[in-house]
Amino acid sequence: PEDLPEGWYARLDTDRGTIVVRLLPNQAPQSVAHFAALAEGRLSWTDPLTGQEAAGHYYDGILIHKALAGDRFEAGDRTATGRGAPPYYVPPEGFGPVNFAGPWRMGMTRFPGGAISRVVFFLTVASQPSLNGTHPCFGEIVAGKEVVWDITLSETTSHDTPREPIVIDKVRVHAVGQPDALPQPSPYV
Repeated sequence: PEDLPEGWYARLDTDRGTIVVRLLPNQAPQSVAHFAALAEGRLSWTDPLTGQEAAGHYYDGILIHKALAGDRFEAGDRTATGRGAPPYYVPPEGFGPVNFAGPWRMGMTRFPGGAISRVVFFLTVASQPSLNGTHPCFGEIVAGKEVVWDITLSETTSHDTPREPIVIDKVRVHAVGQPDALPQPSPYV
């Protein structure tokens, strides 16, 4: 969209349409840093299918692996199972003024045991205040809300996987204006 305020944005091109998210690096610096570096191909990862070190645009061509009607969708696992994302984590963060009390948010998922993924993310269509304090909120959807809504309403299997594959064709991060540089991703154990 035109007339976006200065800041960092992620554009997610899916086979259902385009979604634009305003990223929140001041609120969730490592969540944004890792998401942006993976999207832009500046950070290598271990391919869960081959076990080999890989590089390139991590999110390009992945499937949305979970869709909950009128709630959210999840993506970021290259195996499309929800269980195959690389075991990389970010610190607890993103609990600022933009949170899941409002709809149209972007957050990182948590693994069993409470570790926060730096790879698997979700987009919400409804307020999810129960996620505050447990999941980093690192973005808010500014365009393509109808696309997110459409994806959440997809027919799914009993495991909440869309019956018809939904592909994220590519994710790119860009600046509007002259915002401060994005933080560099740093390992978190």
